[in-house]
Amino acid sequence: MNTSPVPFRRIILVCLNERPAGEASCGPRGGKEIADLLKKGVNDLGLKGQVRVTKTHCLGLCQLGPNVVVYPEGTLLSGVTPADVPAILEKYAKAEVK
Repeated sequence: MNTSPVPFRRIILVCLNERPAGEASCGPRGGKEIADLLKKGVNDLGLKGQVRVTKTHCLGLCQLGPNVVVYPEGTLLSGVTPADVPAILEKYAKAEVK
């Protein structure tokens, strides 16, 4: 196994998990739209290659979703809506890692 530093200064995980009907999950609540908007925003800001937006499955806390996790901060954002995307880009994608 080889190890190397992560090539991105920030990674944003967006949950797209889908549970059976009647169970809370991020996918049907707008996870895909949020991920697509974040990816577009990162590209529009010229940050592709620096900030990675990744679609993922369950991040836990499904009842609070859609959920987004930002690394290296390890911050969980819950109840995210498309209207939150500009603020997420401003606070995390554009900011330098401390």
